[in-house]
Amino acid sequence: MKLFHICLMLLVGALSGLLSADAAQSPEPMDRGLVVIATADENVYIGWRLLMTDPPDIAFNVYRSTAGAKAIKLNRQPITQSTNFVDNKAPLDRANAWWVTPVINGREQKASDRVELPANTPKRQYLSIKLQGDYQPNKLGIGDLDGDGKLDFVIKQPGLNIDPGQNYWRRSPDTYKLEAYRHDGTFLWRKDLGWNIELGIWYSPMVVFDLDGDGKAEIALKTAPTDVDYRDVEGHVLTGPEYLSVLDGMTGKEIARTDWIARGKVSDWGDNYGNRASRHMIGVAYLDGKRPSVVVHRGTYTTMRVDTYNFIDKQLKKVWSWNGDHEAPPVRGQGMHGLKVADLDEDGRDEIIIGAAALDDDGKLFWNTGLGHPDVVYVADIDPARPGLEIAYGIEPKRGEDGICLVEARTGKIIWGLKQPTTHIHDQGMVGDLAPNFPGMEIYCGEADGSRFYLHSARGELIATENLGGLSPRALYWDDGPIKAYIPGPSRFRRPQGAPPASASPPGDAPARRPGPQGDPMVSPIRKYKGPQIGEIAGRIVGLADIIGDWREEVITSVDGELRIYTTTIPATTRRVTLLQDRLYRNDTAFQSMGYFYPPQLGGKLFETPARSVGR
Repeated sequence: MKLFHICLMLLVGALSGLLSADAAQSPEPMDRGLVVIATADENVYIGWRLLMTDPPDIAFNVYRSTAGAKAIKLNRQPITQSTNFVDNKAPLDRANAWWVTPVINGREQKASDRVELPANTPKRQYLSIKLQGDYQPNKLGIGDLDGDGKLDFVIKQPGLNIDPGQNYWRRSPDTYKLEAYRHDGTFLWRKDLGWNIELGIWYSPMVVFDLDGDGKAEIALKTAPTDVDYRDVEGHVLTGPEYLSVLDGMTGKEIARTDWIARGKVSDWGDNYGNRASRHMIGVAYLDGKRPSVVVHRGTYTTMRVDTYNFIDKQLKKVWSWNGDHEAPPVRGQGMHGLKVADLDEDGRDEIIIGAAALDDDGKLFWNTGLGHPDVVYVADIDPARPGLEIAYGIEPKRGEDGICLVEARTGKIIWGLKQPTTHIHDQGMVGDLAPNFPGMEIYCGEADGSRFYLHSARGELIATENLGGLSPRALYWDDGPIKAYIPGPSRFRRPQGAPPASASPPGDAPARRPGPQGDPMVSPIRKYKGPQIGEIAGRIVGLADIIGDWREEVITSVDGELRIYTTTIPATTRRVTLLQDRLYRNDTAFQSMGYFYPPQLGGKLFETPARSVGR
């Protein structure tokens, strides 16, 4: 028995060491993330976070105080099997407050912050943050701006987007403004980016992240002078300085600035109107395994360049630069509409996936598939039967085969590919464990014109060819279990000239989004693949991640003048560490504020034990 206890202590110590090492790389300390929702059936749903620093045997008590009276404990025994609770006796005609207390070794610890609901609170499944005007954001960044353990929001508005492409570009009618809001809706600041940042996501990447490890997030973004107007007579900005700036999260004031990757001669990027020269991305990567470095990327379709910086002592210090044209052979046209960052070789340091090619943590080419520009790019443990991570690709240029494929993340080698021609795989597709009868995650892609759709298993089996709701449905954890639900997207397709229009409505398996009541935003279902609808949201999705409550994910939507944070109220019988404390997941969440919108994926290492895993 004594030997058993010694072995158990060693195992717990090893696990704690692993969690502590990764905790140091987590971008911000987190509180319990308590969320309280009054449901339509007159109950109250309460959810909170399990943290990776919590001991395995931690339990919780839930308390309620009504109208300021003495608190009562709502649970008979400490809660050990989940991190949520349903209060079915709350007198909702009076004001109430709820909180949870951790229980370790039979003793209560420091209580969480309280969450209050006023008397006769509205029955709705979302939290609301009112904006400063009747507009919608173009992009949303999430981070703890003030260091209180709660996640705050930085928006870029208005919600317009101008593409640099010759057939889509138009003169910017306005300028982008950044706005910051605390988690409780308190407005913090506004910054006008000026006319030299055109009104499109490819001109204006930003990322919200704690760059210096002080527990407070900064904003890293592309900026330009605001006191001089460099627009030409048509409205293009093809000259003038461009900067990488770091802003203070609480004030919006610029802390540091350095030059962005040089534009040089516009035509050197492949055209003379700024399309290829105006493709910008930004992100963060733990290049040394310890601190987050800022990653700046320019170029997608031809030349590609990357600079990396550390933010130290309020200064941006360059780590390394990479130019694809300096490789032999040159690496060109492999870029994606965003970035992915993950530890591909499991050495504790991050690699940077710039599209169909990847860079090592030291700035050297890691591998190049040569597949061409991908629209669909997801990095995750897609096939659990294989070691390490995989990358799911959907390639935009026409291909005879492998237009949809799964690649080994460590080597860039194709594991399997679609062995038939593809014309134009478009938008973000979807990756997630949707079908319980197939091991691993499923990969969904579609042709730009809506003519064909493909749902593959992790091992390359073609499961279905149905339209699951456009080219970019969103998979998410919403109910109790490892199988994800999904939200169909709008079915808008690119129609080839002279071709008949594709169907605008998904067939029977995925009902199209429906208009809300007059004047209300569009309503979209949350449903299971081949299963029922289990929820719904309203508005345009601008964020999707586990940002409050238990390990299930929230959907952040925008409607005119408002952010809505939709959270599940389905009771769970399992508990998992908050997904944001997985490094790959946290990076994916941060990158939603620039480029294409990709729902975040788990790296998996911190979630391998049954009580802490969203695995199988």
